[in-house]
Amino acid sequence: MLDSVFERSSDSLLQVLQLALDECINFEHNYICTDHILAALATEYGGVANEALATMKIDEDSVSKELENQVKGKTESELPFSGRPDLSSGLPSVSLPVVATGAGGTTSSFSETRKAYGLSDLTVQSLHRAYEYALFFGLNFINPEHLLLGILDARESTAVKMIEELGGNIDYLRRQIMQLMAKSLNTGSSNAEVPGLNRAVVNGLKELIDKHYRAVSTLQGLSVRSRHALSSLPPRSEIVHMVCTGYFPDFLLNQIAFRRYLLEETLAQLNLRVGNLDKELIATIVSSAAQSLRQEVRTSIEFMLSNEYRLFSQMLDEAEHDLIGSVVEDLWWAQGEEIALNDLFADALDDHRRKHLLNLQKRRLEISERLNKLKGRLDETIRQCFVKRSVSA
Repeated sequence: MLDSVFERSSDSLLQVLQLALDECINFEHNYICTDHILAALATEYGGVANEALATMKIDEDSVSKELENQVKGKTESELPFSGRPDLSSGLPSVSLPVVATGAGGTTSSFSETRKAYGLSDLTVQSLHRAYEYALFFGLNFINPEHLLLGILDARESTAVKMIEELGGNIDYLRRQIMQLMAKSLNTGSSNAEVPGLNRAVVNGLKELIDKHYRAVSTLQGLSVRSRHALSSLPPRSEIVHMVCTGYFPDFLLNQIAFRRYLLEETLAQLNLRVGNLDKELIATIVSSAAQSLRQEVRTSIEFMLSNEYRLFSQMLDEAEHDLIGSVVEDLWWAQGEEIALNDLFADALDDHRRKHLLNLQKRRLEISERLNKLKGRLDETIRQCFVKRSVSA
């Protein structure tokens, strides 16, 4: 299962993983934990992840010192991956893919070692989640920032505890990653192309469906070969249904948040180039973008369910599309309010306006709570619309 992760890893991510392995070897550990990865992400190879950590004064030196303080008796901080006996599976009898830079460019290779190093269970979870984040953003490669997002989802990981010990805020860090990703695209410092929501969702879901279907087919083949009959395995139609129901909300949530940051960065760039934009013009642009996003979501649902997969015997009706669309718009506006509040909070923090800071912090907490409720509403709305329908043959 890790093969697809390493095949899609960018050169910078492979370098980060190599550095994490170096940390693992340095502490004489047997497998890579999330704290080893955090130390690697805090280096120059971490790119956007490194920049996001730096906004909270978390750098290579501070992470290294914290890692040394926390490591006692050369014992790993997390449990090893128990999904299969060979902890290095996906990295067959090697350390990790190593990035070697030559005159002709950057290429990846494998560095043989006398000992195969494994991964902690939380590292494996984070790597899989990084793979999913790359799909959510419609990208064909996995970057260090995707891995940091994956680690942040593993709240019980040592890396998350370390970030909090160093005074970092997990929710703020997640927002910083999104903002810096959007900024790198707007300034041209990233070579990534942002696909439309429809293409990102459809292509991403297709890849996840194929991935899970291959796993079921492999299990079915094993059943036949071993002559060990399995009571039942889900057909492809059910796999399609489960993947769409399970992942579609995640695609939308990440697309909505990221596109809002992209728009804000675009408006900021316009302000720099042409001067202050008229407030009414900005309001019109933001409102039009909300309507376009709502239509994109509808187009994605219709394409996914009728053209691409023909998933349901009965399509969504107007009321259901309106219900999903209204939650999408609410999320769009709430996300924008959160971005504005974060900017105001940063300005007040620079000016040391304590009373203003307390008021802004209260409003930030309120908008964060509203966003969480809206995310729950979107997830539940999509599940209700999908689950109640019968799967087409």
